[in-house]
Amino acid sequence: MTTNKRAKDFLVSTADVAFFVDDMLAFTGTTSLNTSISVSMEDQEITGGKGNKTLYKFKYGRKLAPSVEMAEWNLSYIAANVGSTIFEGLRDVFSVAECVTLTKGLGKLKKVPVGKVFVEKPDGSTVTVTPTGSEITVGSEDCIVLATYQYSANVKRVTVDAESTPLVGRLVLSADKHNNRKGKVGEVQIEIPSFQLSGTFDISLEASGSTTTKLDGDALAVDGISCSAGSVYAYITEVPSAESLVSVSEIAALPAIMCLTAGETKPITIVGLKGGLYSNIEIDAADCTFASDNDATATVANGAVTGVAAGTTYINVDYNGVQDVIKVTVA
Repeated sequence: MTTNKRAKDFLVSTADVAFFVDDMLAFTGTTSLNTSISVSMEDQEITGGKGNKTLYKFKYGRKLAPSVEMAEWNLSYIAANVGSTIFEGLRDVFSVAECVTLTKGLGKLKKVPVGKVFVEKPDGSTVTVTPTGSEITVGSEDCIVLATYQYSANVKRVTVDAESTPLVGRLVLSADKHNNRKGKVGEVQIEIPSFQLSGTFDISLEASGSTTTKLDGDALAVDGISCSAGSVYAYITEVPSAESLVSVSEIAALPAIMCLTAGETKPITIVGLKGGLYSNIEIDAADCTFASDNDATATVANGAVTGVAAGTTYINVDYNGVQDVIKVTVA
């Protein structure tokens, strides 16, 4: 008798992210470390009777809170969080502790300074010099100094002010859906029509690892696409992809040698081997074709072999052009 094992679907890894403001794409993110959605509800207990039993819980106040943590540095993430636009143009920026070699007191900077240059000398003292173009003169010795100064450059800049509020827009998360027998079979998209960022973020610069940016906030209720939908926070949609057979280099039909009595039925298990560093996978018998060399000895149907009369025969198993053989002996 065959055992019908259900295939199982899984959402794996993190989701890709897209954020739209006024129906315009603000940014995408494909380097997320974590993408999650928390749905919570408040409740009020109604109790009564002997022992003050809980008779009913009134549920209300559902909330939906998405959270996305990105490994990539992207100024758009900060701009959305503070509700600011990104300025592009000339601005004065700093060169901090630039190493400069002095020859007889004369050195050349990498950039042309705007204003004075602050120079840290080998003895720990600091002097202020006025540059000539990108050249500075500090004494008359040969030595190495550290120069800090401002220079003009084309930059991108976000201003964190005291008044602007975080942006509200449409958040879309797209995660891959996999099947334990077929691999990737589609994706799941979570669309939050109105997502308000919290405006809270940290920029942590550490000696090890990279700086991450966290985008969290709350979903705001909007009118649904139909009257019956009422107010909605999010839509969760499964998007199927064209299902294809798992690519394998070999299959193993088990058991390789099967012993039966007349009238007895045993199932066949098919394992796919991909080779290399890939682990073996279980293949559904429904995706295979079977044939017995001698139906008078044993028959095969739906991935199960049934003994008919004493003798020996072979069951041929084919999966997408890859084949294996089982030896069957009927007592």
